[in-house]
Amino acid sequence: MLLLDFLRRESSVNPRPLAVMTLLGALSTAIVLALITFGAVAAQKGGTSIRMVMMFLAAVGVYALSQSSVMSLTAREAEELIRRIRTRLFEQVRQADYLVIDAIGRASLHAALAQETQALSRTVTLIAIAAQQAVGIVFVALFLAWLSLPAFFIGVAFGCFAVVFQVRRAHGMNVARTQALGDERRLFEGLEDLLNGFKEVRINDRLARQLVSEIACFSDDARRAKSRAKRRWAVDFTTVQVIFYALMGLMVFVVPAFDPGFAKVAVEATTVALFMIGPIATIAQAVPAVSETEATLTRLFDLERHLEDLAAAREAEDTLPLDEPIAEIALKGASFSYREADGSPGFTVGPLDASFRAGECVFVTGGNGSGKSTLLRLLVGLLRPDSGTIEINGRALLPGRRQAYRDQIATVLSDYHLFRRLYGLGPVDPGRADALLQKFKIENKVSVRDGSFTTVDLSGGQRKRLALMVAELEDKPVLVLDEWAADQDPGFRTKFYEEILPGLRRPDRIIICVTHDERYFTTGDRIVNMDEGRFRSSPAAEDFGRSFPS
Repeated sequence: MLLLDFLRRESSVNPRPLAVMTLLGALSTAIVLALITFGAVAAQKGGTSIRMVMMFLAAVGVYALSQSSVMSLTAREAEELIRRIRTRLFEQVRQADYLVIDAIGRASLHAALAQETQALSRTVTLIAIAAQQAVGIVFVALFLAWLSLPAFFIGVAFGCFAVVFQVRRAHGMNVARTQALGDERRLFEGLEDLLNGFKEVRINDRLARQLVSEIACFSDDARRAKSRAKRRWAVDFTTVQVIFYALMGLMVFVVPAFDPGFAKVAVEATTVALFMIGPIATIAQAVPAVSETEATLTRLFDLERHLEDLAAAREAEDTLPLDEPIAEIALKGASFSYREADGSPGFTVGPLDASFRAGECVFVTGGNGSGKSTLLRLLVGLLRPDSGTIEINGRALLPGRRQAYRDQIATVLSDYHLFRRLYGLGPVDPGRADALLQKFKIENKVSVRDGSFTTVDLSGGQRKRLALMVAELEDKPVLVLDEWAADQDPGFRTKFYEEILPGLRRPDRIIICVTHDERYFTTGDRIVNMDEGRFRSSPAAEDFGRSFPS
């Protein structure tokens, strides 16, 4: 069983103390029950034994100590196991290729790292509790057998029937729950469309009505699916209760016919049978939880193996440092092709031949879909050329140096993510941070405290200013900007080209900037124009007296 293999392989808990505490808890439960039943009989006769009271208190104390110890230990270990899985997946995602993460999909990764592990946390704890209950019910059943063998056999039969009934019904319940989750997911996707596309919704009434109508349909589907799941649960719960009521009826009306001596222990046996209802119900719930946990582990391990296989198939990228500071980056016949679903080549960029030297500010231009973003991803090492090479200071970039190379590049790409915390920067000089905030004209909107921005809830243009501020604080020899000025107001766009960009230039820094702002081309050193995945000479480059890289 996958779950047992997982626990055996991953668990660091010594099973012996856990087993001892579980047995103590189960035994104390049976003793408490026996003392209660015997005490009730004694109370009917008008007598109470101090010895029995002391034994009862001692048994309750042992039960409380053992139960809390087992539950705390299993809960702590369950969370530790989940932390290990998450940590391994986090590390594998960190080391994965850009295209791998893109192919797997952010939704699948989010489900694995958040939802799947949360479900695992819930079910592992439930299974641990059910295991305790199972051990306890063995002792309780033995006590019932001591009281009356017919009652014991009937109780065991009904208990097994209730568990089998729950297990057989669990599949249908899981199907109903899965359908409800699927409908809710579609509902949330529709709500995300409504919120993310709010501008389009307000502009286009026909679009808005159709979208809201579809969301309403998703909401109705989710309501019906969840109602079916809850109705099924209600029927199952009621049926199990009826099964145990029938057990009580048999204890009172049928067992005496087969066991004349049962009348003497009828109260005790009925009490024990009633006590068994809760543990049996817990076990019945845990059995389908085992299959759910197995399915969750299968999905997590499949993802982990997939990432491991892909990592094993590529060469290590973080084994070697760069020999010297970056003075020149060159593409030599570099090309890259996106792949269709059947694996055939799709849009191809290249072959590309160009060089970018320290001290230069190079503008990259071209229409939408011309390959500019792919060019940048090749230059920063997110994509590997299918053919050709990237050269650093005249030497081909070795696979083992790719991470060291990437570590020398600061970027603000078109699909950038702005982290609120300034990761990887170490202590930030408050004076420098304040000066940059003033330089970018957002000192009244945000500040830096304890290594974090006080807020990132800003406009798109302001968020890009913060992203560029982080890139400047990183102080790296290569700076790559993708359409940075596109979201800026006209005044700040002028400030960027005429003040900020010249201020970012250094003799030891390469600046590569994708832009369409022709009126500011004179602020750069060279222009690279792209069309249909290749470099093209363009009138714009010639008009501004810039040379095209060869």
